[in-house]
Amino acid sequence: MNIFQGHNTYLYLNVLTLLGPLFLSFDKKVAFYKDWKFFFLAMLPTSLAYIIWDIIATHTLVWKFNPQYLLGINIINLPIEEYMFFIVVPYACLFIYACLKAYWPKWHSHNLNNITLFGIILLSAICIINNPSHAYTSSTFGLLSVTYCILLFTKYNHHLTHLIISWAIALLPMAFVNGILTGNPVLIYDNTENLGIRIGTIPFEDFFYNLLYMTWMITLFEIFKGKSQKQIPTNE
Repeated sequence: MNIFQGHNTYLYLNVLTLLGPLFLSFDKKVAFYKDWKFFFLAMLPTSLAYIIWDIIATHTLVWKFNPQYLLGINIINLPIEEYMFFIVVPYACLFIYACLKAYWPKWHSHNLNNITLFGIILLSAICIINNPSHAYTSSTFGLLSVTYCILLFTKYNHHLTHLIISWAIALLPMAFVNGILTGNPVLIYDNTENLGIRIGTIPFEDFFYNLLYMTWMITLFEIFKGKSQKQIPTNE
């Protein structure tokens, strides 16, 4: 029996995405459960922004959801599973980041950070210039270029090495989850609003849509956690 067929498909994907990271959050070395407060502080505003983006994109038919794979419960034009998605996937992504920070805290490459910053800004500019009328392309790479310009000029990018490696690792489970979402398809894209380039069944933009989310959330996570640590009194 294929559990990824029928009305529970998207629900099962969300549950499967959450289970591993949730159980492993109690690993003594990572102890990610101690950072749940900062996860929610970082996730909530980022997910709210993405849900608004999602509602607009669905309303304008940049993409749409296939009711064949949904429970049928909708809130403001989005299936309830989509709201769950913006909790469980960020949790899984931030958990990967937390593991890297816990086991390899000294990973930091100034050169890699600079290459990443300039590379993403350049890629974003190329995609936007060549496809200014494609809504998914221009919105994703437009926001990505602005975000990485801010990180470049504010110099607040000390976490970027761990972030990019986390994103690279997250591409593997993302390929599985998004492969089912786009392959069944649970989510149907209007190809006139994107580049028309697919990695398997996944639109090219999806990978950078995820990178943008991780960048916003992890940056906020580091800000909130850093402020909290500064407030902890030290013993003389």
